[in-house]
Amino acid sequence: MQDKRLLVVGGTGVISFAVVNEALKQGWKVTCINRGISHTQTLSPDVEQIISDYRNETLIREKLKGRIFDAVLDVLCYTEKDIEYSVSLFKDHCKQYLFFSSAEAYNKPKYADVIYNEDADLVNPLWSYSINKAKCEERLKELAEKVNLTYTIIRPAITYGNTRIPYGVMPGYGFHGTIIQRILNEKPIILWDEGKAIAQITRVEDFAVGLVGLLGNSKAYNQAFHICGDEAYTWKDVIDVLGQILGKQPKYVNLSSSDLAREMPNYKEQILGGRAISQHLDNSKLKKAVPEFKTNISLYEGVKKTVDYYRSNNYLLGIDFAFDAQWDRIAKKYGCSLPLKFIDYLGSSSLKEQLIYFCSYHQMTFILKVVRKLFK
Repeated sequence: MQDKRLLVVGGTGVISFAVVNEALKQGWKVTCINRGISHTQTLSPDVEQIISDYRNETLIREKLKGRIFDAVLDVLCYTEKDIEYSVSLFKDHCKQYLFFSSAEAYNKPKYADVIYNEDADLVNPLWSYSINKAKCEERLKELAEKVNLTYTIIRPAITYGNTRIPYGVMPGYGFHGTIIQRILNEKPIILWDEGKAIAQITRVEDFAVGLVGLLGNSKAYNQAFHICGDEAYTWKDVIDVLGQILGKQPKYVNLSSSDLAREMPNYKEQILGGRAISQHLDNSKLKKAVPEFKTNISLYEGVKKTVDYYRSNNYLLGIDFAFDAQWDRIAKKYGCSLPLKFIDYLGSSSLKEQLIYFCSYHQMTFILKVVRKLFK
């Protein structure tokens, strides 16, 4: 039997890492294009790596010369220019091209409190990320028709893995130990709208079964699928479960989503266009195409895996003290009576981290940028 070959752009991210491992498990030969640098997860030695900046077109074309893959998965397209570059790069090297869009591309304000299927209207007008993903989908279809490219569009919902706790507003991947330490040290967690919005949340190992099942699957050709499990939770559910795992009752400070968006302007679109709106997804189309797909890992079990991974890997990238200070400031402003201050959670904080906390807490944005630049 001829080897099945998969090319992945990336491979060490939350989702792509799980997809690579599941593909290997199912007998695929996997090649990854990445820079060979990961501070959080290490690829299997069975993976062929093309070490390069993905944008080094000359080198990538040289490395791919004469090679054909059964499927190419690109998780790094966010704009129409990205999809144009990706299709031009891979159109002659794959039998099936998979684009990572997002379930956030649906028009969530229009479809709040209904069950979405893959035919629901796209473009969430409140979030530029959604707008751009929807534009990518349309551009992909146009290009695919021109160059006779078989494609599959993947729309992940809320996914999480070793480096991500699936809460709606968090620091960057690798820094989610910040939330763990806040609960352990009895600092409040910020809730918006009492944490009532619902999301379908899927551990990446389950997600990967669905995606790998679409590789080389004729039912997936020129189709779109959102990949999500059967379980839906509120954002408060997620933190309550995390508290159970840690053996600590989380403390909360609640404010409206509009107030939180104003306090965290960098997260404004994500909050108002995504995390504040419930989303229910119908996964029956995926289950028909990939009958083996189902939810195997519960939220409790999955989040515990994440906590254990952080603890056993020295909290990965450490603590995001800018985020920590921002939440302390918001909590204090909205009624928290607890004494909130800098805590050296891991016993190894630097002067830079203390200064970052101080500047972030007092909203000294310019000085914060200077501090980061000086200590870079």
